[in-house]
Amino acid sequence: MSYINFNNAGSSFVTNQTLKIVKSFFDYENYIGGYNAENLYKKKISNFYFNAAKLINCDQSEISFLQNSTYAWNFFLNSIILKKNENVIILDNEYGSNLIGIINKKINYKISKLKKNGRVCLDDLKNKIDKKTKIVFACHIASQCGDVIDIERIGKLLKHLNKNIIFVVDACQSIGQVKIDVKKQKIDILVGSGRKYLRGPRGTGFLYVNKKIKKKISPFILDIKSCLVKKNKIFVKKNSPIFEVFEYSPALKLGLSNAIANVNRIGIEKIEKKIKNLSLFFLNEMKPFSKFIFYENSELNVGINTFSIKGIKTPVIYDFLLKKKILTSVSNFQTSTHYFKKKSINSVIRVSFHYYNKIEEIKKLKKCLIDLIKK
Repeated sequence: MSYINFNNAGSSFVTNQTLKIVKSFFDYENYIGGYNAENLYKKKISNFYFNAAKLINCDQSEISFLQNSTYAWNFFLNSIILKKNENVIILDNEYGSNLIGIINKKINYKISKLKKNGRVCLDDLKNKIDKKTKIVFACHIASQCGDVIDIERIGKLLKHLNKNIIFVVDACQSIGQVKIDVKKQKIDILVGSGRKYLRGPRGTGFLYVNKKIKKKISPFILDIKSCLVKKNKIFVKKNSPIFEVFEYSPALKLGLSNAIANVNRIGIEKIEKKIKNLSLFFLNEMKPFSKFIFYENSELNVGINTFSIKGIKTPVIYDFLLKKKILTSVSNFQTSTHYFKKKSINSVIRVSFHYYNKIEEIKKLKKCLIDLIKK
């Protein structure tokens, strides 16, 4: 019996078509040579930019293919210059790796609080912003809590207060399960992961950079992919993906391109509705059992559901489900220190649904959880 994947916010199952594309290209590389294969597939590989741009409503030249969202997020952070007196703002659901990047660079940061119901507190955010605020970071959906943050309201507020503030959105958990429109939502920088709700292969992601702020960015890694050297001076190629380097995996890029094309074909609204209905079904099924504590606002979440069980440690729940061939995930204090401190908890079980999950699978999850609490 195969595993039931309820860790789609970690790594989804890719489609058979995507898997075939990746495997076939690896075989092709081994047959005619890696660079020859890349050259012959050049047009198909470049379709990635079309598919990604269509997904988030931007220009193809604003997309860079990278190996994961954390790398993309830190690539941007280390390519923007902040003066000592400038500050950035994060929400209190910020992802642990992102916070590490800010602390490591010794950046002065402020924390804007989300309301108890998971919604954005625009008043608190507005109060935190001052004349020295350069960047506002937002996790669209956090790794440890599935509430969807209203990034459109944040984007509009920022551009109203100061159009020069850079709005950065971590869409690692949201891309592929909810609609993103960078123009409508006033997003300047967006990072996305391929392996989660896009159903792309691991080792893939992308970075969107609004062309209007490219001049404010100086990538800390430059090579012949995006630059030319003339008379000992560096010239960045026009419309080049500025955060890409020469060496990458064409097979994985083809896989991600196909996965994104599938999302565009199915329609993000249809995907979101299916995933949301699965979460609502699960929550309604578990509602009669008082030992379960859920941490999302059911009006805001889509596919990610986090919970704890009174009297049972989180690792015990995870291990029990894994033995039943049900994949879940554990989010702990290091995943988001400010969030867990605010909630006064140390860890949660994360169950994340995708459109390919079935009601019968959720019923099995319910049965296993009830068996566990009866032990």
